[in-house]
Amino acid sequence: MIGKTTSHRSPGWWIPWTFAAGFLLVVAVNGVMIWLAASSWTGLVTERAYDRGLEYNRNLEAAARMAQLGWQTRLTVATLADGARELRLEARDRTGEPLAGLLVEGKLERPVHEGADRELFLVPAGRGLYRAVLEDLPPGQWHAHLRLTRGNERFVVSERLIVR
Repeated sequence: MIGKTTSHRSPGWWIPWTFAAGFLLVVAVNGVMIWLAASSWTGLVTERAYDRGLEYNRNLEAAARMAQLGWQTRLTVATLADGARELRLEARDRTGEPLAGLLVEGKLERPVHEGADRELFLVPAGRGLYRAVLEDLPPGQWHAHLRLTRGNERFVVSERLIVR
């Protein structure tokens, strides 16, 4: 039959095209992921890395001096009769004698709620005990960062507290 054209496709003619379409889909998704990664991350891990490194070294030196002091602390939260809470710090030297004459200040941070942090100033209550009344302190997890200072001696207490 002249003039009549018939096109016969083999039964699996579309299979190579599905592979090509799949590769194009993978390339497109990878391109989007690369674009998102490149546009959202600056590559900067920390601001002022040199200063942070110096600060880290100073912290290591301070930790070594604290270990030489041998001070021992115990931090607790107690509920008073009127319902208020009191932060209590018991401080002793390496021989177990109470530490007197400390300036105790720091911060109480709420790790799960931003903006709930509180400045702390603990007052001496005798025999190495220091206290601060914490009014309206909600229960939950708190992190205490305290600085104990006496003359040139410095000691840092950093503890997680559970307030019930």
